[in-house]
Amino acid sequence: MHASRTPRVIGIAGPSGSGKTSLARLLAGRVPGGGVVVALDAYYKDQRGIVEHRINVDEPDALDHALLVAQVGALARGEFVQQPVYDYATHARLEDTRLVEPAPFIIIDGLFALYWDDVRAVMHTPVFLVLDHDTCLARRIARDVTERGRSEDAVRAMYQRTVRPMYDRYVHPTRAHARLQLDATQPLDELTDQILKTL
Repeated sequence: MHASRTPRVIGIAGPSGSGKTSLARLLAGRVPGGGVVVALDAYYKDQRGIVEHRINVDEPDALDHALLVAQVGALARGEFVQQPVYDYATHARLEDTRLVEPAPFIIIDGLFALYWDDVRAVMHTPVFLVLDHDTCLARRIARDVTERGRSEDAVRAMYQRTVRPMYDRYVHPTRAHARLQLDATQPLDELTDQILKTL
């Protein structure tokens, strides 16, 4: 099945805890004609059987880049896709998939939204959220303890072991590719307004 219009693609990158997902969801409801969010978290490779402390979801190789490119390309052509479902609790890609329908706007949300050349090539509006590490860590603790059942000590240890160094190595340099660099301490409504003004 095909949609009748070619969608426009927005990418939202930034550090863990900067509000990428919340912004993407709000933006999807406010763009003209509606939008669909493509969360990069869905594209993690299956990591069952790997010792917990060896799992690193903060590097590009942890993601199924080929499938991501194929599905973003399909959505950009107005096609429906079956997106994978990743379970953080078990580090597994589940058997179930999620039907993602094309919309006038596709919003790619994730650490590496601006990392790959072939993903950026289909983007019209690349966005990077800027936020300091201390605030990111505080937000990540609040999220992971509540939503992912992790202890505060475990979240802090992971942040220091992989999250922060991988951000510095892989994510921060992609800021240079952004058309918009936004202060993530601002309210989501204000961030959304700034993006909408560029469309």
